[in-house]
Parts: sequence; C-alpha cells; structure tokens
Amino acid sequence: MSDLVPKEYKPKVRLQIGAGYRFVNGVVNNYNLNTVCEEANCPNIYECWSRGTATIMILGDVCTRACGFCAVKTGKPTWNDPLEPFRTAMAVKKMKLRHVVITSVDRDDIKNDYGTAIWSKTIREIHKHVPDCTVEVLTPDFKGDKSLLKKVFNAKPEIFSHNVECVERISKVVRAQANWKRSLNVLRYSSDHGLLTKTGIMVGLGETSDEVIRTMEEVYDVGVSIFTIGQYLQPSKDHLKVMSYITKDKFNQYKNIGLEIGFDIVESGPLVRSSYHADEQARVAIK
Repeated sequence: MSDLVPKEYKPKVRLQIGAGYRFVNGVVNNYNLNTVCEEANCPNIYECWSRGTATIMILGDVCTRACGFCAVKTGKPTWNDPLEPFRTAMAVKKMKLRHVVITSVDRDDIKNDYGTAIWSKTIREIHKHVPDCTVEVLTPDFKGDKSLLKKVFNAKPEIFSHNVECVERISKVVRAQANWKRSLNVLRYSSDHGLLTKTGIMVGLGETSDEVIRTMEEVYDVGVSIFTIGQYLQPSKDHLKVMSYITKDKFNQYKNIGLEIGFDIVESGPLVRSSYHADEQARVAIK
C-alpha cells in the first residue's frame, strides 16, 4: 500500500471534555503550570486529560529555538520561577499519578546550565513528595554538554527521552538550531549511563520508508528501548507543510519492523506523540 492517502484525510481527534478533563485542567491552573498538551496543540489533550494524565512543561512557555514543526511560542524568555519544581511535585501528587512525563522548552539563554538545575530539582522533588510515581523526562539536547546531561541523569528519572524528531536527511529543515548526530549522541550517553532510553520521530515530512527503518536501526544501536512514530500535523500556515498523510497500515508495518529490530516498545500511529500512553509504556518497560 502507498504511503500517500488523499490530502483530505486527517487523523480525527475525539473531543472528550468530561470530569477527568476538567479535573486536570483545574490542577494545572491552580498550580500555575504549563503543559505541552496546550502549548504544542497536542491532538491527544482530550483523551489524555480525560484519563487524568498531562505532560507538564517546565521552564516557562517561550522557547529560544524556532523549529519548523512546533507550535510552542518562540522568543526571549522571561521565566524566573525557582518554586516551579515544588509546585510541579504538588500537582503530580494532587493528580495521584503513578507515572508523569516532564518536558520543557529549550532555554539556550540560560548560559550556565541551559536549565538543567531546574530539571534536576524537579525530578528530585517529585521523587521526594510522590515516591510511588515514576518520572519520565523528555528533554532538550542541552547543546550536547555531557556534564549538564549528567546533572539530569544523576537525578535518576526512570525513563530518559529525547526526540530525534525526524529522519536525518531533513533534520536541518525541521529543526534548524539542532543537530541530528548530537541528538543521537545524547541518546547514546543516556543509555551508557544505564537509563531506560526513549526517542521518537514524526512522519509525513517527506521521508522515505527506507529512511524511517534506517532511523530505527540507528537509534536502536545506541541503546534506545522505546520508540514512537506519529503523523506530523501542521500547527499553522507559518509552519512546515504536511508532505503526506501516512496510512494506518503503514504505521502498523513500522511498528512490526521496529519490534523485529529489537525495541522493547514501539508506539506507532497517526496521533502518537512522545508522551502518548507513556504511563502504559512505563508499566511494561520499568522492571
């Protein structure tokens, strides 16, 4: 079957604004937190919040990078909130989470550590106040600085995630201020440090099937255990255009190939994002 389907096709988002959604929305607002669910226009916000889960975004809501796929605001951040790690832990406790995903904007403006001190403190505060909750972090690359990455590693998140985002050939177009090989090295360093390591890509940006498979092989070879594949959806007219919509059969094919390559878990589907069903993945992956 061809990778291409009619341009009219788009993955359908189910609107579920029930008690669970309203509860999560209330907790996020009460603790004055940001979520990538809202800031990145995630199509799964209704499903995930209705299930009582959310991906908390620390270090503010303004990113110093301007990736062609991302809906998060870009500019000069003004965030200065040393109590955010504690409030994040209290929100996790209020939601009674057994697994939480924490992410952040890129903070290249914080020259001393790119925000890794707040990352470390956030992980430690959650472990301290909600000891039964496992922590998954989805981090920036921190310019590939091993000493800074080690600060995050030493806080002992149960899962470390950093996305390569796409196949290498189109990486400079998709995220001009990043470096694909640097991201691969971040994943290698996480795995070498003994952490359960995860990454993901978007498809529909002009990649070929062979490139997707080669990407899976490369990230598996550096020690990645969990791999996600989702359809790229254009957030606005100013972002990169969708080159193709991938069929569900193709997503299933990618999943089967990924499992054959050796990943413990492959989450593959039109609406899959990095933290989609992360709590279920964690239950399987964390021994």
